[in-house]
Amino acid sequence: MLLPPFKTPDSEFNSSIAIDASNVGDTTVTVAVLCPRNEDPAILESIYEHGSDIEFKPFYNKANDYEYEERREFCRQLIQANQDRVAAFMHYTGEEANTNLQQIEAVHSAIHVNDVIETGANPLVIIDGDVNKAKPFIKAISGLRTEIPSTAHCLQSEYYYPSALLADLSASHLARSIENGDYNWAEPLCHVQDAKRNRADHWGKAFNGLFGNSAEYEPAQLPNQRGNSVKERICCWCEGSVMPHHGVESPVTDSLNPIVQRLRQGGFENLAEILAEL
Repeated sequence: MLLPPFKTPDSEFNSSIAIDASNVGDTTVTVAVLCPRNEDPAILESIYEHGSDIEFKPFYNKANDYEYEERREFCRQLIQANQDRVAAFMHYTGEEANTNLQQIEAVHSAIHVNDVIETGANPLVIIDGDVNKAKPFIKAISGLRTEIPSTAHCLQSEYYYPSALLADLSASHLARSIENGDYNWAEPLCHVQDAKRNRADHWGKAFNGLFGNSAEYEPAQLPNQRGNSVKERICCWCEGSVMPHHGVESPVTDSLNPIVQRLRQGGFENLAEILAEL
């Protein structure tokens, strides 16, 4: 396997689903990116490729480091290159009674994950943020299914996982383009559904789950590490670790030689060269 699976004491996961949300004005967009571990390098390579014109640096930059117009073409190309991986929901807070952004994001995320699980997949769910972001998601998805998927939270996950960075960039771009009136509804770059209107049944069940049950969040027992540098965060990515809070230790080494060799063996020569030069 190109990258090792995510490992807990009693399970292994060969794929993950990363989720991030963006709110611009009255528009909230939540994006989910389903990613087999072996496809993580392809996402990372596409970010380097399409972000080169604005010198965008994965593991160092995120969407909000650049103004919308500055990163607009980069994000458009990136989403187009990863269309099959990106799923998006939107919500107009200006037209709806539901204005609690944390609740909206939790419900959106629950529907995203439930959709993926119903295809037969069994991904590890990575929630961007602290434990207080994960708890509402667990309650929301418990309104849709009795078996809760293995879930972990990671502070600033977009700095650790290319799939999470893709979700961050996509959510920010789509929310801004919809709010600005730039989104092409006739021929969309990425189809964005209004979850409350188009998925009313799932919305209602997930929203009721936020208040109607006592589901508890038990974080998946992944390795916990904090990356203080780009190299350390790349090591965390390769090892399948997360930063649940700031008090965890850094990786024992920041050597990228093992991941560079893995990438070369897997046919990602250009990406291997980029990381070797860091």
